[in-house]
Amino acid sequence: MIVLEKGHQDLLDNPTEMDLLGVGIVSITEKNSKIIYNKGISRSLMKDLITLYHPDILEKKEGNLIDLLGIFTVSIHFYSLDTESIAIFYVSEKDTLINYDIMTSVSRRLAQMYYSNAPLSSINDMCNMIIPRFEGLSALFIISTTGHTLFAKIRDDKALISENYIQIGGFLSAIIMFSNEVIGKNSGDTLQAINFENQQFIISVKDDIIFACLLDISLKSDNFERYMDLIAEEFLDQFSASVKDFNGDLNQFHRFKLVIDKYFCL
Repeated sequence: MIVLEKGHQDLLDNPTEMDLLGVGIVSITEKNSKIIYNKGISRSLMKDLITLYHPDILEKKEGNLIDLLGIFTVSIHFYSLDTESIAIFYVSEKDTLINYDIMTSVSRRLAQMYYSNAPLSSINDMCNMIIPRFEGLSALFIISTTGHTLFAKIRDDKALISENYIQIGGFLSAIIMFSNEVIGKNSGDTLQAINFENQQFIISVKDDIIFACLLDISLKSDNFERYMDLIAEEFLDQFSASVKDFNGDLNQFHRFKLVIDKYFCL
């Protein structure tokens, strides 16, 4: 059983943001490993980290590791229960000052939540305390280049967008297709933004899927760009086969809301 000492509990009663790039939670056994949750770390990187540190985690059973990988610092806290270990991975930029008391407290709480079968939404809420979401997004669209709006999440106060999200998805798809014809799809130049007076659509196209975010021009940041890339990777990881053989069923994409909630306040 993982017990939170009073000092650790006090830290979590008033949690503070940590200067982390990402966090991941992994279940590890002798034969298998399973990614339970990841935020800010791509699944492909998580798999590489698991492969790299899997032997050490199984050998030591419980403890922590800190390692430098290029320009990043990887910190791992791991706990053992019967034949399973739960490992909490943190990635930060090299030489970043980290409050390790808070990190240890968060790790114990996350392991405790996992072992008590807490819902992923609760785990996400915990991780949002240390790695805040991007605020200021008005809407996010995921659209096929054939014009189908596969997924949309729109802020509650944007009623006009909500009422016309299908048409907006079609418009974005059409303008991407038009730009490809005018600029040339294989020229290396692509449409990346559509500017309005105070807002803009930031657009990314990956594997014929359009990812478009509407936000205030002044709010764009490096973190926003990184979050968009992570969302695109997670969507393609989960749904590339479904999109390729799309049968018109949009309900299958509803669960992607959990991924959006990791990165954006909407």
